[in-house]
Amino acid sequence: MRLERYVEMLEEAWRERLKGREPAETLYTPISDFLGRGGKRLRPCLCLLACEFVGGDAEKALPTALSVELFHNFSLVHDDIEDGSVLRRNQPTLHIKYGLPIAVNAGDALYALCLETLCENERLLGVERAWRIFCEIAALGVVLAEGQALDMRFKQTKQMSIEEVLLLLRKKTGRLFAVSAACGAIAGGAPYELASLLGEAWESIGVAFQVRDDVLNLKGEERAYGKRIGEDISEGKPTLILVHCLQRCSQEEKQRILAAIGEYDAEKIADAVEIIEKHRSIEFAEKIADDFLHKGLETLKKLEGNESVKAEMEEFARFFVERVR
Repeated sequence: MRLERYVEMLEEAWRERLKGREPAETLYTPISDFLGRGGKRLRPCLCLLACEFVGGDAEKALPTALSVELFHNFSLVHDDIEDGSVLRRNQPTLHIKYGLPIAVNAGDALYALCLETLCENERLLGVERAWRIFCEIAALGVVLAEGQALDMRFKQTKQMSIEEVLLLLRKKTGRLFAVSAACGAIAGGAPYELASLLGEAWESIGVAFQVRDDVLNLKGEERAYGKRIGEDISEGKPTLILVHCLQRCSQEEKQRILAAIGEYDAEKIADAVEIIEKHRSIEFAEKIADDFLHKGLETLKKLEGNESVKAEMEEFARFFVERVR
């Protein structure tokens, strides 16, 4: 299958990128540890799919796809530090396993490796396409930081509207999906309008993915999910589920939910989940996810490209967004 081939290409590419680099113990071993834990590889696979959708050669888009994956992992390392997370992909987060200084430096290095990898595009794609891809990823860093700032503001105030949550989701998750698709299309030689529309479709699908992932944090199994169930609550993440519930629950219930934010406490989290279920906040979030998925797929259907790849894209989107019910 196409996606299996992509994953094999990506695994070989990142290992080759890090091969023989020093210092190992305090930098490249932690980075290899983190990348070697797997993950879904959704974004780089999407990048390669987008390239082939517009008629391009996935091999030539591989540095772009790898850059997307390195960028994503840089953001995860830093998010885990800022959120105080203890598990990532069923293992201790880097700052827990190796200490805060090494984890911060590893995250910084992942971002630098992302940019370094993009330098290969000038040779493979030409200056114009290489520069467009570089500009997309450079702008992505700013948007991600803005989204994280919104996240941190909520943790201070515990106040946010549904509209602000959706803006945060677009900036922190949707935009990375959009850039993955757009950059893959650019690498494949697509005109700007097509690349932009493909990115627009996948921004919506990316928001749907994140909302469903937030549902999974409450309804999934810890071993399959890779993080502690209910940890989004203890970390005070501004999910649609949490914000919807806080807007509708009583003051007494709100205090019980807020009591679950902080140190992970299974009993307090279970109490908060009970309140969330009472106010049907999970159902509300699932409806939003369905709406964004539908919007993204409708945009995708209108685009001209390789029809068999488009079908795989649609299947790819549905599988990951609809994986929790």
